[in-house]
Amino acid sequence: MVMKLIKISDKTLALIGFLVPLVAYVGIFSAINNAPWFSWTQNALSDLGNSQVHPESAPYFNMGLMTTGILVTIFAIGIYSHMRNIVEKIGVILFILSGISLFGIGFFPEHAKPWHYVFSVAFFALFGFALLIIGIGFVISKHNLLLGIWGIIAGIADAIIWLAVPWRSLGVTGVAIPEFLSSFFGVIWILLYSIMLAKKAKLFHA
Repeated sequence: MVMKLIKISDKTLALIGFLVPLVAYVGIFSAINNAPWFSWTQNALSDLGNSQVHPESAPYFNMGLMTTGILVTIFAIGIYSHMRNIVEKIGVILFILSGISLFGIGFFPEHAKPWHYVFSVAFFALFGFALLIIGIGFVISKHNLLLGIWGIIAGIADAIIWLAVPWRSLGVTGVAIPEFLSSFFGVIWILLYSIMLAKKAKLFHA
């Protein structure tokens, strides 16, 4: 398989992994800083990227998501060669697709229908599910129990956030909060994996 032939050093992958939350959250919060109308309880994060209605926040949001999507995709492709069993490999393939979908959210802003909706649903469905599958694979192979358990937690949390929490009864009519929370669990997994790679590459040593 082509992905198995792609080798990215642990040091490079760790740096990419550390950049994921930095780029994502700088983009999101820069967009919010330029959107005084934005409400966490009434809006979707994607509202920030609608360049036809909110040109002041859209560049920060859309460029941030596209760049993050590229980083996640490269990161996922890079860790494919680390996977030990078919379950882990399937999970990473879904992980790659989630990165591509994240890029699509920024490339096709909210007003670009129906593609924005398609990529948004794909990302939020794939991201948590991918980590759940990878986590199960890690636990089965005892590859890394911490990453395995957190992957499972991230996948379950994602499902609970979207399917079980009664957001409207809590006064939340928009999806910004569930969007942020569900992706946050995945970001923690990427950081944990990156820390593991950084230690292996002795990135923190002089």
